[in-house]
Amino acid sequence: MLQLTMHQNDPVLCFRCGECCTRYQVLVEEKEMQQIADYLGISLEQLVTEYTDARWPIQGKFLLRHLDGRGCIFLTQHGKEFLCSIHKVKPFPCRNWAPALAHRECLCGLNRIWGLVVSVNGEICGDNHDKKAFSDFLRSVSVQPVHQSHKPYHKHIRA
Repeated sequence: MLQLTMHQNDPVLCFRCGECCTRYQVLVEEKEMQQIADYLGISLEQLVTEYTDARWPIQGKFLLRHLDGRGCIFLTQHGKEFLCSIHKVKPFPCRNWAPALAHRECLCGLNRIWGLVVSVNGEICGDNHDKKAFSDFLRSVSVQPVHQSHKPYHKHIRA
């Protein structure tokens, strides 16, 4: 039987579940908006018009639009994984998000995408097939370069 353990306050690898991108609408400063526009190869005006929420009233700050039922306009799905289409230039609030089992978003994503839950003692519970698939996923992403954050991810899994 495969045993996985993760502790609530330890930083973990991002599960790529998209929960944080679905639940929160990101506030972006104008300087970062220009970086995103440059990355996309469009004007700042086009970015503001097509990708931000026009209901936000504060000049120089913008809310990224959410698509009905899908979350952030830049969130894309690839199989089980939800990825950021502007990952290399994503805004500070996104870069600053530190995945952890202390976040209900990460727990919900773990359950929704992988069918797993975490017990009070940190044991990941669920079908052995799902636990193995999750463990294999974490191993695969732990060897890929991480561009999204200045904070390192640490893997705390025992197989």
